[in-house]
Amino acid sequence: MNPRHPEELRSPLCHPEELRSSRATRDPQRCAWFAALLLVIVTVAGCRAAPPPAKDAVQEAFRDDALSAQAARGHRVFLLRCATCHGPEGRGDGQNAYNLQPPPPDFQESLAKLPVGDRRKVIEGGTAALGRSPLCPPWGRTLAPDDVDALLAWLETAARPAVVGPGGEPPVRPGAAGGPP
Repeated sequence: MNPRHPEELRSPLCHPEELRSSRATRDPQRCAWFAALLLVIVTVAGCRAAPPPAKDAVQEAFRDDALSAQAARGHRVFLLRCATCHGPEGRGDGQNAYNLQPPPPDFQESLAKLPVGDRRKVIEGGTAALGRSPLCPPWGRTLAPDDVDALLAWLETAARPAVVGPGGEPPVRPGAAGGPP
């Protein structure tokens, strides 16, 4: 093609009669290779594996499979009923904790001072059952007795500090399956 000739400067898109004589239609093998390459690229791009979901530190620390069955059930009850104020780990840092006066306690500190019988009273009758703030609601009429027992089992696990394994492995809760007694 000589660009000095004005008839050759015309676009084949504007002149359909010239489209038939364009290079793409004159070289069908090249067009087939291009189509095959495009198909391979689209296929490979579509088959790319999805990235793994991000790990949440709280979920890793309290994986239900690392707890006994009863403590795992108690943890699920705790997350559903108590974590809003007490936080997912029972550290008194839930999303509503800043609104409360007095703030929810950190279980690693407070449960060690509270007898087991009083823990059950707090769950079933709220903190007012012990003459404290009425902000923690009574769950005795809402939770089944098995759920109260499961919650007490998980609180016993949550009240103990985490033990870090040798080599900086993730924390293992005392009393949990595979953890120290």
